[in-house]
Amino acid sequence: MAIDTATDTATNRLETAVRNFQHVNQMVERYTRLCRAYVSLSERFHQLDVEHMTLKEQVVPLLKAFKAQQARLKTAEAENTQLQSLLSQQEAHLQSALDQQEALHRQELQQLTTTYEEKLQTLSSHVAELQPLEQLLSDDTHQELSAAEAQMELVETTLQEIADDSSPDLSGEEKTLLAAYRADPAAFLVAAADAPVGADVSTEEPVASLWHYYYDEHMPDGFEQ
Repeated sequence: MAIDTATDTATNRLETAVRNFQHVNQMVERYTRLCRAYVSLSERFHQLDVEHMTLKEQVVPLLKAFKAQQARLKTAEAENTQLQSLLSQQEAHLQSALDQQEALHRQELQQLTTTYEEKLQTLSSHVAELQPLEQLLSDDTHQELSAAEAQMELVETTLQEIADDSSPDLSGEEKTLLAAYRADPAAFLVAAADAPVGADVSTEEPVASLWHYYYDEHMPDGFEQ
């Protein structure tokens, strides 16, 4: 009995030791797996850290470029806003100048229209005043004018003949006596009074009668008094 009891006790202890060993073995395996997982995680973390640094080195220039582009964009937007404002001001100024120029052109056009209307009215008045003179352009007027010119030429010719010889119907002796009388009427009358009785003393015909004779013979019709 004692042997069986000892055997059982040893068996129980062995079984307990085996169970404890199995438990320790399980704990070792678990710690081993945990260490392996930690090492794997550490490697992965290191790889991620390397990738992060690499990505950071790549992203930082991109971020700087992005910020620079963003600053340029803001500057461009500000310049665009300023240009839009300047363009609006220039458009307003140009529109104002165009309006003023258009108003000035309208005023000048109105003044020119008024001036031309006044000149046209004046010209119409002059034309109306000259309308009665249109009859001077008729054939009858031309004929009358031609006849008057012919008569004036005849009168001028007659006057020239009278100036050249005022007594065309007198003889040479009569013209001599008339010239002596005109030169000194008193001496001519004294000489006539002192002439011997029976002498042939010609009596001078009055100049007026000679003029009327010449005038009546040579003046054209229409100029008689």
